Amino acid sequence: MKMKPVTLETPLQTSFDRVAPLLADFSLYSQWNPVFPRVTPLGDDGRHDLVVHLPGMEIFHVTASLVTAEPGHVFWKSRLFFSGLLAWTFSCRIVTQASDRLLFQQRSEFTGLLAPLFCLALNRPAVSGLEELSRAVRRWGEKGNVRCLKC
Repeated sequence: MKMKPVTLETPLQTSFDRVAPLLADFSLYSQWNPVFPRVTPLGDDGRHDLVVHLPGMEIFHVTASLVTAEPGHVFWKSRLFFSGLLAWTFSCRIVTQASDRLLFQQRSEFTGLLAPLFCLALNRPAVSGLEELSRAVRRWGEKGNVRCLKC
């Protein structure tokens, strides 16, 4: 069963080169990312342990495969036992609209037999989490100094 995805688009007044490092460097997440404060590789197969902190919920862990990791685009996929039972995907992408105007796009989606239950429990926290992530990207991308995160 496929549920309606949670999506959010946020305009940014900054350059691609200024904000892309935020998404690409997982080691910096603990310093700026309120939703995924830690991403740890689990091996050479692309699987990672994601620490997830959605507003109003206890912190939890998700094992997810990194499908895409390129400048300005990160895409995760996770499943519970097998895809037909429950699968989750999350992506965030930076789309250039002009040299100093970007669109930060996020998408979170559950599919499978258990998707309706997870959507019922997680939809509101997921929306709040995407909003928090957008604010953090805006704060660091427009005003913060990403290089300071690496100091």
